[in-house]
Amino acid sequence: MKTMNNRQVRIPGPREHDVAEHCRKFGIGPAEEKKLKKLLGSRAPLHEIQANAPPGQPKWR
Repeated sequence: MKTMNNRQVRIPGPREHDVAEHCRKFGIGPAEEKKLKKLLGSRAPLHEIQANAPPGQPKWR
């Protein structure tokens, strides 16, 4: 019987994201960006950035 190696290789992405880039991507203003940088630093985990970012504008149909 043949043995098979079924291990899957997972290449993790960056654990910390740039706060300024996230703000530009989601249209967060410079004042809020400054608050996030003061609170989290220039790089932070994505879940921390999303938890502390202001809610986005509703998308009207």
